[in-house]
Amino acid sequence: MNKIEVLVVEDDPMVAEIHQNFINSLEDFRVVAVAGDGAKALELLDVLPIRLLILDIFLPGLDGLNTLRKIRELQKNVDVIIVSASRDVSTVNEAIQAGAFDYIVKPFVYERLKASLESFRQMEVKLKRGPRDVDQADIDSLFQVKSYKNYQSSLPKGLNPEMLKKVESLLRRTSDSLSAVEVAESLNVSRITARRYLEYFVASGKAIMKREYQDVGRPINKYKLI
Repeated sequence: MNKIEVLVVEDDPMVAEIHQNFINSLEDFRVVAVAGDGAKALELLDVLPIRLLILDIFLPGLDGLNTLRKIRELQKNVDVIIVSASRDVSTVNEAIQAGAFDYIVKPFVYERLKASLESFRQMEVKLKRGPRDVDQADIDSLFQVKSYKNYQSSLPKGLNPEMLKKVESLLRRTSDSLSAVEVAESLNVSRITARRYLEYFVASGKAIMKREYQDVGRPINKYKLI
């Protein structure tokens, strides 16, 4: 299978570069261009072989949602993964209605994006190599693979199922979001170990991470089950 061509649409040059470097590190993907706004993205779609957009919502000029709508109006054979700080329910709903493949909230762990990209790759393989006609089982399989939650059926190396249950139970018992330090202290494990489990929950779509800024010092990442 040829590499999947990706266009990163992000107005922050540093974030765009991080996205680009991460995606290019994956075997089956290649970033062919970066655009800082929606209008430029639409121009690039006319001249470059692009199959997938990594699209921010907050863009100068033509924003992400209107860019997505325009892509659908033009009937481009392009899928879109939204990567944005917007948590507004109406924005998420509009993105879904406009046919976004996935919606990832910033800040996020890159395992979450990797899982989404792998899901997309699996769908591409099924669509390109499958029969001309499909039955209900084939269709069910295609829709299931769209969910990144089906990507990992086993735990990554180094994660223990029993500890995973303990971390999940702690998060469920707590109404507030918890930091890796708080989880580590509650379960008597190291902060690094706690963070690995918390990031796994984010990557598997079972939790969200939000960054809390302090008056002094670095911001703290807090985790909460969805």
